[in-house]
Amino acid sequence: MNKSYLRSCILTACLAPLAISAQTAEKTTEPKADSGIELITVTALRKTESLQDVAVPIDAATGKELSRIGVTDATGLNKISPALNVVSGGGSNTVFFVRGVGNFAVNAYTDAALAFNVDGVFLGRPTATTASFLDVERIEVLKGPQGTLYGRNATAGAINVISTKPELGETFGNISIGAANYGTITASGAVNLPISDDWAARFAIGKTKNDGYNDDGTAATDDTAFRARLFGEFSEDVNLTVTADYSTTKGNGNSPSFEGSYGFPLQGSNNHPKNIPGYNFNPAPDNVSAPHTGPGTPDAVEYYTGQITSPAFTSITPLYDPYIDNEYMGVSAELNVATSLGDLTIIPAYRENTVDVLFNNPAFQAAINQENHQQSSLEARFSTTVGALDLIMGGFYFDEKVDGLASFNQYSLQSTQDIENSSTKSTAFFVHGKYHISDDLRLVGAVRWTKDKKEFKGQADVFLNLCIRDLPAYPGGPEIPNCDGAPVIPVGATVAETIASIDPADLPEGAPIANRGPVPYGQIPLFPGAPDNLRANLLFINQTQIDRVQENDEITYRAAIEYDIADSNLLYTSYETGYRSGGFSPTAGREEFLPEYINAWTFGSKNRFLDNYLQINAEAFIWDYEDQQASHFGIDGNGNSAFFTENIGQSSIKGVEVDILYQLTEATRIKGNIQYLKNEIEEFSYLQKTPDEAVNVVTGCDTTVISMTDGEPTYNVNCSGKEGRNSPSLSLTASINHYLEFNNGYSASVSFDARYRDERWVGFDFLPSQRAEDVITLDTSMQLFSANDKWSILAYVRNITDEEIKATSQLFANGGNTMVSTYEKPRTYGITFKYDFY
Repeated sequence: MNKSYLRSCILTACLAPLAISAQTAEKTTEPKADSGIELITVTALRKTESLQDVAVPIDAATGKELSRIGVTDATGLNKISPALNVVSGGGSNTVFFVRGVGNFAVNAYTDAALAFNVDGVFLGRPTATTASFLDVERIEVLKGPQGTLYGRNATAGAINVISTKPELGETFGNISIGAANYGTITASGAVNLPISDDWAARFAIGKTKNDGYNDDGTAATDDTAFRARLFGEFSEDVNLTVTADYSTTKGNGNSPSFEGSYGFPLQGSNNHPKNIPGYNFNPAPDNVSAPHTGPGTPDAVEYYTGQITSPAFTSITPLYDPYIDNEYMGVSAELNVATSLGDLTIIPAYRENTVDVLFNNPAFQAAINQENHQQSSLEARFSTTVGALDLIMGGFYFDEKVDGLASFNQYSLQSTQDIENSSTKSTAFFVHGKYHISDDLRLVGAVRWTKDKKEFKGQADVFLNLCIRDLPAYPGGPEIPNCDGAPVIPVGATVAETIASIDPADLPEGAPIANRGPVPYGQIPLFPGAPDNLRANLLFINQTQIDRVQENDEITYRAAIEYDIADSNLLYTSYETGYRSGGFSPTAGREEFLPEYINAWTFGSKNRFLDNYLQINAEAFIWDYEDQQASHFGIDGNGNSAFFTENIGQSSIKGVEVDILYQLTEATRIKGNIQYLKNEIEEFSYLQKTPDEAVNVVTGCDTTVISMTDGEPTYNVNCSGKEGRNSPSLSLTASINHYLEFNNGYSASVSFDARYRDERWVGFDFLPSQRAEDVITLDTSMQLFSANDKWSILAYVRNITDEEIKATSQLFANGGNTMVSTYEKPRTYGITFKYDFY
């Protein structure tokens, strides 16, 4: 199918004539208002109201819609909110970007830029969302800073997942079984049971398993989730919901494919279009670089083990096989009390997560996370009306602790981290008021005071394998480091494990001791006939101990004006601030980074026309992104290369978004969304070192030598003026849904969805390989309903044209400057049978 034709088709709204010619039917399976488009209620502003009455930018989808389009985990949320970009990080980690606001790094001591909430409970760790998509009533995506009602770590926005609540006096449920390509099996079920006249329970369970969609078997999933909810009414004015969930995530996670590597143009340029100053791009063979290949195929192993790791300058060994073995549990409650003065809501919660992951993105020999997460939280809100003033007042307390081991092995380099305590205590108080000047005009003011206390106690031991032997690059050529045949650093979760894995013959003078200088490593002499203590490689251990406390007080606020032009036409403008808390890096001289901030103007309009058959919502936004946190390789306080987070960025983000929903007939619906985005990095620079004056930094940004130390230059890498990451200039979605009724009482739903994303940067270094191409993806589904509405069969195809969509692209400098990329899912197709009983 020709891509240019598809693009022009969407851009000219070719779906409209398709809809006009569709057959009209009297029956629809969707709930309606009095007529036209159905009403969706949301709780984005901490109270129940219509989506069209909420004067904030928000996307929402019901559980039925989520099932149709295949949203079963956080990465699928891209489909319901074009402003949102969700990608899989290493292992089970998930990275969120909203219009370019976010960070690629996810670990025990950094926080996401987007607040993820399930049934009103904030989840501190992005790995803990497995059970969130089980038995969902709806999902809400709030775009832009939510600094007053959601607080810290909501600079990009917030996601609210609302699971289905038990219903009193009813017995009903459903069972769903599905099968798809890549060996995918899904099963889920839910049952609602009355306990008494005033109490009811709902139980839900789900299972998803597949064989992985990469050729080497990676990207495999084996997830199980269970949730139990208890709802009771003590009286008309008091009710309580108690929720408990348990889930596991297994499988092996997505792994990268090798695209090629950047090497020195020692014998002239190869004229490859991905070359950069000082480097030739050498593409990997097609059977290795093809999307969804993975690093574990025989061809990929043969290719990668032919690369050279630096600064050990020896051959690379195969990657370790990845795995995920995570376990999550949580309990929470929501107490609602209606009084003569107002309504009180109290939400206590507790969660525990055990994470055991080995991943290899971006081509690490292995990265190990073994962590224990514990969090408790308490939120209390009181809402009331005093004359013309609607008030919401509340407080929030959050207490999180993470401990465990982390080890990142890069062959020549391994950072082994013992995290004794990474903790956060956050306290906040907030007030949100809406003053009704008249029936049509309202003023909104909100303020939140937050105090964060973060502590980090731990130790990082960095192994370094350094080659000190130079040999000619080719006969008559320049001499460069060469220790071919030397060992790499073996993988270990601790220092003791790593040293125990080294052949004693490779340590003729014994194991290294932290911060006491190098020891000879390996069995290759420095020169022919050299004594044992003159080996070609040296092994170091550099230790950094951190015991730090960081405290921040911050006031965030919102001011807005809302005006109803008519009953179904709302205009609003707002100014809101938000901040993401600072944190720590186990790196010498770079132990702390500070909060980042966003100031956001929003100009919006929400409208319904044609007797509720046409809905048009529009938003213009201007965001100032300051003290932007970025995780990257740079120079630590000792002058060595290290990975850490620092505040180095400032960006200007602006654009417009228009969302259109048209109920053409009672049976046919058209939906479209267009977003234009301009994300420009105004300030973004950092320091990086190379081993020789003739060696430039592998980057697509401007570089300047600012100092020299022992022949090693330090470069200033300046990415100012670049487009922000994960910020396509143009995003479009379009869909058509048509409902049919047959003479025998059966009915059907037919849907077609399309999505366009412009070119975008999907990596940190702005290298040519990190520029993802523009792409169109197409999905379709057909669902058949029985005459008594007790069962249905859904058949679907997603990514019909099997587009190869880059999700992330990363440079692995210590692995021969290898470029690796992960990809979104290829074409998937399957069938799901659902049975409702009551």
